[in-house]
Amino acid sequence: GGPCSQQCRDTGSSYVCSCFVGYQLQPDGVNCEDINECITGTHSCGIGQTCVNTLGSFRCQRDTSCGTGYELTDDSRCKDIDECETGTHNCPPDFICQNTPGSFRCRPKLQCMNGFIQDALGNCIDINECLSSNMPCPAGQICINTDGSYMCQRISPNCGRGYHLNEDGTRCVDVDECSSSNQPCGEGHVCINGPGSYRCECKSGYTFDVISRTCIDINECRRYPGRLCAHKCENTPGSYYCTCTMGFKLSADGRSCEDLNECESSPCSQECANVYGSYQCYCRRGFQLSDIDGISCEDIDECALPTGGHICSFRCINIPGSFQCTCPSTGYRLAPNARNCQDIDECVAESHNCSFNETCFNIQGGFRCLSLECPENYRKSGDTVRLEKTDTIRCIKSCRPNDVSCVLDPVHTISHTVISLPTFREFTRPE
Repeated sequence: GGPCSQQCRDTGSSYVCSCFVGYQLQPDGVNCEDINECITGTHSCGIGQTCVNTLGSFRCQRDTSCGTGYELTDDSRCKDIDECETGTHNCPPDFICQNTPGSFRCRPKLQCMNGFIQDALGNCIDINECLSSNMPCPAGQICINTDGSYMCQRISPNCGRGYHLNEDGTRCVDVDECSSSNQPCGEGHVCINGPGSYRCECKSGYTFDVISRTCIDINECRRYPGRLCAHKCENTPGSYYCTCTMGFKLSADGRSCEDLNECESSPCSQECANVYGSYQCYCRRGFQLSDIDGISCEDIDECALPTGGHICSFRCINIPGSFQCTCPSTGYRLAPNARNCQDIDECVAESHNCSFNETCFNIQGGFRCLSLECPENYRKSGDTVRLEKTDTIRCIKSCRPNDVSCVLDPVHTISHTVISLPTFREFTRPE
């Protein structure tokens, strides 16, 4: 940007122009022109490729095409086109497309009879229906494959008590009485299957009652008080489980209790500090904790505090978590301490509207334009320069022709100096 056509670097007292990659600076030191890598030999094109210059770069173009049935890849290589996959072949519906290097060919399809299927080479082979996931034969029969078909043959083995035929009827398998919907064992028992039979035992957490001849629940919490759980023990049918008091969570062993870090779930609106068995909410600077829920943080209106009048010298504006001081819209700016208002010297900042024949004089919150005229036989010097905080108006002698008294006057130059001193104003009462 700036005076340069592409890139410009400021050196303080001057500037230096530079160009993007692929361009070079012209002798004028401002404009950039494209580097022709094809002429300078700085390209990377290989044998069989032609260098083509582009703006800021170059590209390599293959000298010859790939020919019919091939396509050029991004790395300038020739790749075979699979017409069968892309669907650009012209084989009829009764033919199969087979890709070849640079072309394709059409092979006629074979019509296979029922019970046969065509393989990858186009030959008709027998279908083994017996290997199908849907068994063609009913239970109690075996499948025998034949050429182009199959046959079912019945088997009928004799199974004893506690056994039955499997689904295909080929062998006897054990009857799992325990998986039956009618449980053979009563409540609190566990059924254990065995070859041709089963047995009933008490479940874990139960004990056999010789009076009722049934399995009854063991209350582990009552039998082993204070020994199973660190905090609280809850009995369940056949077992028990441990729980923890508020502010704690169950450890991996299912028995011990460890402190729960409630801060991980972010219960506080701002800052959270975990303590043993509980947590404490804190607020950032400029906020205070709510007395209602002890979780939410409410903004502190610093401007409404009794000391608010001493925060800003002019106007205080409350913002979430802090406050801002402002100054009158014209004539003042905020001091570096961000609280007091400082008068703007429009004369130094050159933001006044005094004419060339007037001198700017700074006042509190504004400025005045002073008109200083030269006396008779004097005229205003054109080299009057505005200094940092001082205006100097120089009047030099300018005599009329043949005015001897003017010429003999020893005063040759009259200087008017106006000094404008900036002030630092502190408003004693905020708005």
